[in-house]
Amino acid sequence: MQHQINTTRPNLFFEHLSPVVGVGFPVPKDWLPITSFPLLIIVGMTGVGKSTITKALAEEGLDFTLLPNRRVLTERVIIAPMLKMQEKLVQPHCRIKRLTYTRLYREYFPGGMGHILASLHINPQEVNSMLVFDSLRGENEVRYAATALKNAKFVMLTAPNTVRLERLLKRHDSFDRIAHQELDDRMQIIPEVLSNFASLGVPEASAYFTPKEEQQILELVSKQVVTGGELREKLKIFVEESQNYDSVPTKQILEAMDTSDRSLIIDTITSPQESAKAIISRLCKSVNIKTNK
Repeated sequence: MQHQINTTRPNLFFEHLSPVVGVGFPVPKDWLPITSFPLLIIVGMTGVGKSTITKALAEEGLDFTLLPNRRVLTERVIIAPMLKMQEKLVQPHCRIKRLTYTRLYREYFPGGMGHILASLHINPQEVNSMLVFDSLRGENEVRYAATALKNAKFVMLTAPNTVRLERLLKRHDSFDRIAHQELDDRMQIIPEVLSNFASLGVPEASAYFTPKEEQQILELVSKQVVTGGELREKLKIFVEESQNYDSVPTKQILEAMDTSDRSLIIDTITSPQESAKAIISRLCKSVNIKTNK
């Protein structure tokens, strides 16, 4: 039996996602829609440096309240209800499976995470002068949020694909796991004969790197920087995410917003401190800046 999301009526209960934020109805007394607050939305894929930039914003004195991040909202608002409908109890510990759930959510709510973000209500007693959300991805999410959240500002963080993959390989986050059924475990990875990504079982990854970059990445295995299995998993995550959220049209939307001082695009190869200063001076002019850094 195929279970479907109920799209005909809103949640009939209010779920507290944190002391700051919740979703559903009826809304607690004195709580306000997220549209009542200045909001900075970070846009970016895995490995662009979102956590580093958020930390730098605080170090540069920006007074803000960090909302529950994309990972938390995905688990609580997308995956948990779907698992309940499917009478399953355990969250999937597989990034590929999580992307499957988010794609299904977009079939019903094209705004994806942008739709969820715009649906949130905030406890005004728990917030500072600005809200920060990490993060939106993809054209549909940004387009929806830009329309629904008129007070929102957007900063898109970018990085070369080789840098993103390198950061993904180095971060050793248990979140970056893939279920065995998503990989061909029958494939034997022999470092000495790795000639391309196809020999790792991820031929589609070649579309995101130059031939020279591909060989340099494969050399990480022969140099024992990473194992072949680790590289295969991270490339699989990289490809699935890139296919799920095309960064090119996302960037084009934000570039079109540029003249309204609502958006900024930053290559995170520059220092986090300089990036944070640029974000504050461009997008957060009316927000309190603490001087006791």
